[in-house]
Amino acid sequence: MEQLYRLSQTTSLDAVAALRQPLQQLLITAGGDPEAVSDVLLALNEAIINSLHHGYQGQPGWLQIEIGRAGQSLVIQQYDKAPPFDPTAVPPPDTSLPLAVRPLGGMGVHMMRNFTDELHYQRTAEGCNRLTFIKHNVFT
Repeated sequence: MEQLYRLSQTTSLDAVAALRQPLQQLLITAGGDPEAVSDVLLALNEAIINSLHHGYQGQPGWLQIEIGRAGQSLVIQQYDKAPPFDPTAVPPPDTSLPLAVRPLGGMGVHMMRNFTDELHYQRTAEGCNRLTFIKHNVFT
């Protein structure tokens, strides 16, 4: 896999929005389809917000983001040191229910699934959560 970007830092909920624009520009400049790039960055945004909001309880926390290209696929890995949480084990929400009776939350993981082609979770030997997003046919 060709690495395109790597970020490792402590970040906060306030800083999340500032990450999207430079990442989007980088991936489009690298030949990424703008719509596919937008989709996968939306999924990443949801994962980062979930990590900071739920995992780090709204406090700043360490995150690492690695973005790479494997052929025509875009591969993004997000790491955090929050308590273990596997979003791939979360059941899908019942979207047939009226909004008024649906429980709050749960749509972030649903969006992660719908805006990527593959979503994988692993707890690393170093004690990190690693979430991998794969979107196929992003690069031509």
